[in-house]
Amino acid sequence: MDIDSRLVQIFFEIYKHRSVSKAADALNTGQSTLSIGLNKLREHFNNPLFVRIGNRMEPTDLARDIYPIAVDFLNNLKLINHFNVDFDPLTSNYEFTISMTDISHLVLLPKLVNFLRENAPNIRLNIVPIDTDTPLKMAEGDIDLAIGFIPQLEAGFYQQTLFKQEYTVICSPEHPRLSNTSLSQEEFNQELHIDILATGGHYVIEHELQRIGVKRNILMKLPSYLGVGLMIKYTDAIATIPLYLSHFLTSRGDVKILTPPYSFPQYSVKQHWHARQHNNPNLQWLRKICFELFSEFDSKDLI
Repeated sequence: MDIDSRLVQIFFEIYKHRSVSKAADALNTGQSTLSIGLNKLREHFNNPLFVRIGNRMEPTDLARDIYPIAVDFLNNLKLINHFNVDFDPLTSNYEFTISMTDISHLVLLPKLVNFLRENAPNIRLNIVPIDTDTPLKMAEGDIDLAIGFIPQLEAGFYQQTLFKQEYTVICSPEHPRLSNTSLSQEEFNQELHIDILATGGHYVIEHELQRIGVKRNILMKLPSYLGVGLMIKYTDAIATIPLYLSHFLTSRGDVKILTPPYSFPQYSVKQHWHARQHNNPNLQWLRKICFELFSEFDSKDLI
């Protein structure tokens, strides 16, 4: 029996979800159809491929060996299906999946959307967050491009620096104690802080403060940067955030920017893609556009 692409897809989804029912949902098919496909695969390889342990379908050693080959096959199949030597952004209805941080949603994404509306009106975007699964999803072809700070990528990925980022401090324009445009070390240490537990370069701040022996007085921890503007505007706390987000918030009148008393390290914001997507003409076009839009930009231009 020869294996067709449908059976490879079944194998991939079961491996990915460790569940026949979840794999069936992902493929929008019935569990009985999936079970028939799995039985065909087991017969072909003379191996169970997956064994039930608790509530999970765990792969056998053979399945683990087959998996990277299956991923490679499905990515190449996707590339062939979408391959277009004469990619025309004016007529293409391709949907790009881009992984971004919450800050990029605010300050980068609107610029990209406005460009697409004018120059590629039928292109669609699917925006997903950057998280610990992002590298795997890029390798599996589920994410076309990731824009942000992702230092944990290993071999098999390309990256291109868009711009350098630095940190600054923000407070309410009506802050009762901070009337200057700069912050002393004493003020930084004494004021209440709003901390943001976000992905990206935020750990740079924590690492540097720990290195110099500074412990902030944390009033509140937020899971993302999306609510920090309002919290700063209506409290007397301060927050240390990326510069281009501070310019965005300042343009809305929510915050005032203060020069921090410490010299925080810069970090690079890059666009990242997997080697399997390197020669896809659609994605080559997208990467070119993102580089032209965001490379070495002035954060004030995004207001």
